[in-house]
Parts: sequence; C-alpha cells; structure tokens
Amino acid sequence: MKNFYLFVFCFVGFISHAQFNGFNMKYEVLDPNTAGKIFRNPLNNTNRPEGQPYLAPTFQWAKIERVNQKARMRYNVHADEFEFITPKSDTLILDKLADFSPIFLGEPEIKYVLTTYTHRSGKNHTGYLIERHVEGNFTLYSKENITYYEGRTAKTTLETSRPAKYVKATETWYLKKEKAGVFEFPTSKKQLVQLFPSQKEQIENYFNQHPLDLKQQNDRLELMVFLNGL
Repeated sequence: MKNFYLFVFCFVGFISHAQFNGFNMKYEVLDPNTAGKIFRNPLNNTNRPEGQPYLAPTFQWAKIERVNQKARMRYNVHADEFEFITPKSDTLILDKLADFSPIFLGEPEIKYVLTTYTHRSGKNHTGYLIERHVEGNFTLYSKENITYYEGRTAKTTLETSRPAKYVKATETWYLKKEKAGVFEFPTSKKQLVQLFPSQKEQIENYFNQHPLDLKQQNDRLELMVFLNGL
C-alpha cells in the first residue's frame, strides 16, 4: 500500500506533466512496486543516538523540476536520501531517479542535483550535490556531510560507555566540466594539473601570477573563470 501511494504521487504529478520544456518523459516504464521505499525513522528507538542525520529536520516545501506539484520534503544528509510526505501523510524515501532531479528545497531555495561524481580516491558515487555556481562549461557543487559514530558499551568499570551520535562534518567540494564528469575540487596546483594535464603549462603560468588558495570560496570561483577561458 505504501508503494501504491508513491506510485499515485508520481503518476499524477508526472503523467499529467509528461512534457516539460520539450523533455518527453516515459513514465510508463516506472514500476509501482519498486518506485520507492517505506521510511523507517532511525531516531525512534530505545538507544537513540545523539544528534541527527539532518541539517534541517523540518519538512519543507520542495519542487522537483519535472513534477508539476510541490511536496513537503527533507534531506537526510547521512543517508544521502530525500524523504517526502504523501497526500495520505505517509513518509516515503524518494528513489534516486533522474526524473526526480533537480530538487529545489526550502527558503531560500537550495538546488540539489542527482549526479554521479568521482571522489579523490577515484571511486564513483551517485548522490545529491548542491549547485553553488555556474561559470560557462564549469559548475561548482558542494556535498553536505554528517558522520555517524557507533556507540560503545563499557564492559568493565575501567571503561566508559559512549552513545552513538551523528556529527556534522565539513562540506566536500566538486567541479563539473561539461562532457568530462564531476570530480572532487582540487586543493592544490598539482591536483589541478592531474585533472587537466593538457593545460599544464597554462595552469603553471597562471599560478605563478595568481597564487590561489583553493580551499577558499573566492579563489575557487576565480579559478573557474580561468578554466572556462582555456
């Protein structure tokens, strides 16, 4: 029944708006039995962890670009999932489908984009990034992070019990180049050259004249202007 509610939500919102800005959606391929998952609140238990997996725990009105009707949603940062409330007041987890992206959440509005991106380690992950700035062929994204630490029960009187907890971590920044992918934003000239080896000479000359601290937002934006001009 929960999945049926999600299908109705998607079917009404999507089929009635089957063409959006020229995009022809094929909603007939959606399977109502696998369109979403039932939400189970991780905080509703006896050993409730400290903190929470949300930066904004309150459900807010959100707009999915290709859906005509708004819905109340919130973003679970730790799980990297969106939760939404159905017209029947059920809470469901939105599947990570391209048709459900981008999502514009809250006020002031934050644009979440579902995309595949590459960590510094070289591993790929598909999840939600926040669009922060567009400069020509380049887009700057950030990833909110909350880390979960397991609790520990003291086994002896010499040990101390420790509750499980969610802790906010620093944002991770990503750079997208059209037709090239989304990569973790370089924090040094060396990392930048590794991303764009064919522009090594131009990059080195630029850094000699413009020493940048790529951990600073203004310098990230300045670098994007330079890269877009190459």
